[in-house]
Amino acid sequence: MRQPYYMVDFSVAHCMFEIRINDISVMTLDIPGQVASMTPVNFSILESGVQTISATLLPHSGQLSLDPAAMLKFNIKLYDVDKDFVFKEQLAAYQFAPVKEEQKIPVLRHQLTFNATVPYQLKGWQEGTNLKDVEDMNEKLRAAYQNIATLINNKRYDRFKEVITNREHIMVTSMYMSPKQADARIAGLIEDFEAGFKVAPIPANAVLQTYGNGKMAALKKINGESALYLVNEETKEELMLDMMFYIPKGKTAFEII
Repeated sequence: MRQPYYMVDFSVAHCMFEIRINDISVMTLDIPGQVASMTPVNFSILESGVQTISATLLPHSGQLSLDPAAMLKFNIKLYDVDKDFVFKEQLAAYQFAPVKEEQKIPVLRHQLTFNATVPYQLKGWQEGTNLKDVEDMNEKLRAAYQNIATLINNKRYDRFKEVITNREHIMVTSMYMSPKQADARIAGLIEDFEAGFKVAPIPANAVLQTYGNGKMAALKKINGESALYLVNEETKEELMLDMMFYIPKGKTAFEII
């Protein structure tokens, strides 16, 4: 198979949840009702071998225990996208047991593994600094977010393209994008920036989350959404930029990965 394409197929109800592949967040939502969807996860797979998938169920924002109607089931599906979008097989799967109201459960977690074979090998965040050794991590991360906001608000798009180079290399390689598709991906972002969107201030209560086995970090709103987002004051629309940061070994400042 020249272009194996892995996706998480999930159904979730009445909870906040997060699914991670190799400790990289591939989906985080706070769902008041019920949703079923699929999302690609190749960007979280750096090389062939055993991959880890973990899922976490949390109460809705502001709640202390899981809703008795909370539910999450998921599986990994493999497709071949070389010439068409062809389903090949289902891999790891799991469904959380129902929550009883009298249990007052604050969180549920489950982890399992699956094998993946991909035609690429990426360094990604693996050569990053272990963030537990970084002093003033929160301040440094907020400074990195502010730098991105300044570039976008000042329309310094050439510099913006430079700082997301590593991120785009992972996305383009793992998702088998052509140069034309890669260019269109960046152009689409800049088109949104030019359509009246401005970067909103980072919420004061944004939470620092770590990923990639302690080598990546991001700021999140309390509902799990990215703390880096843009707002169009005329249309009241929001545009989230879900980016993660790491500190390359030998450096002291956060960079997008």
